[in-house]
Amino acid sequence: MTFRRFLKPFLLLALLLGAGSSLWAAPAVQAVLFTSPYCPHCRHLKQDGFPQQFRDKYNGTVELVEYDLTEQANNVLFFQTLQAYQLDSAGIPMLVVGETVLQGYPTQIGTGADEAVQKAIANGETTRVPGLKPLAKPAPAQTAAKTQAPAEQTAKTEPAEQPVKPAEQPAAEPAPTEETAAAQPTPAEETPVSAEEAAAQAEAAQLQAHEALFSQITLWAIIGAGLADGINPCAFAVIVFFVSFLAAYKYTKKEIIVVGTAYCASVFLAYLLMGLGAFHALYAMKGFRYVTLVVQWGTIVLCVLFLALSLYDFIVYQRTKKSEKMLLQLPKSYKEYIHKVMRFFLRDKHSSMWRLMLAAFAVGFVVSGVEAVCTGQVYLPTCVVILKEAGSQSWKAAEYLILYNLMFVLPLVLVFVLTLCGKESATFNNWLKKHLGLSKFLLCCVFLGLLLLMLANMF
Repeated sequence: MTFRRFLKPFLLLALLLGAGSSLWAAPAVQAVLFTSPYCPHCRHLKQDGFPQQFRDKYNGTVELVEYDLTEQANNVLFFQTLQAYQLDSAGIPMLVVGETVLQGYPTQIGTGADEAVQKAIANGETTRVPGLKPLAKPAPAQTAAKTQAPAEQTAKTEPAEQPVKPAEQPAAEPAPTEETAAAQPTPAEETPVSAEEAAAQAEAAQLQAHEALFSQITLWAIIGAGLADGINPCAFAVIVFFVSFLAAYKYTKKEIIVVGTAYCASVFLAYLLMGLGAFHALYAMKGFRYVTLVVQWGTIVLCVLFLALSLYDFIVYQRTKKSEKMLLQLPKSYKEYIHKVMRFFLRDKHSSMWRLMLAAFAVGFVVSGVEAVCTGQVYLPTCVVILKEAGSQSWKAAEYLILYNLMFVLPLVLVFVLTLCGKESATFNNWLKKHLGLSKFLLCCVFLGLLLLMLANMF
């Protein structure tokens, strides 16, 4: 008897500790992560192992649920979540924790996830994502009421002595189980979304994922187009003549550094200004649908034409090994004019360094304007492709224009560096003749790639 008297308190204490541990083990808040395999930032998040690190860090405290936006049902949940939190912007990856929504990685999610979790736990916030299964966790007040006053609760659930008539008796509400709790609508679901709206939202999310992929493809297309345009026979022939001109007038290394730097900077700036001018002209016409369609289809036709002409030049040169019969090249009169401009500004190499630098800068601007007749064949379609990144991402369009021109002047810079290292103009001329067919083939690839990108943009 005495043994039982001592044993009962220990059993009661063990039961209370077990119940308390089960309560502590239950997650306190839910977190939802929306990602897409087409999104580069989402792939960065996955590669860094953020989801697993998040789960390990908040094991037993936070339940992390992931949704892949390539599934149509998850697209609907994504846009319903935006409506629930009254958000106008839709950016992925998106992490929702309680009342906090973080968009972008590593910017917002990487720096604000911990603070969002602590805030949600401290304030007892609920993550309002439609269809999210609520946490199965008994409230402490209900648990205490059940353990302390079972008789009183039983008395409350007993039927009344005077039964209500069947016609007046209200319908009984079943006890909330895990299945029925999941089926019950959340506050965000109280305003149901029609099938048309859900389909439109799903299409918009899929379009956003495809645009992320398009942006990534466009980046490499811009790099390739700039490099191919930089070794374009039109541009490279001018570079070779410029180097031979400096050698003929016996410029010193110091003078070559000054002239080369000023000339490269001038070409970069001139082409960037031409690109910005063309881009702003195209952007100004963006609001006129029919004008935009004419520009887009006209550029597509030009791409097809230049692709055919580049292919013709490639075949002709491979057969004859002569550049005179090629169609896409600077006219002879234009070449002679460029040579006259270089001689006029740079023949007096004994001028001061400042005058020499200004002369080289002027030559770069004039030559770029004349040379654009040939190099613009690639530049204009590239600006049309870049136009897709305008609007909400105008900064990306500007980055693409700068990147293109950096790639364009890269061969020019390389030639000047090799000239300083002792390479002669004949070396570059022989290289151009040897790889003229390859440069034409690269131009064919560029025109084909730009053509496919523009068709993908329209359809």
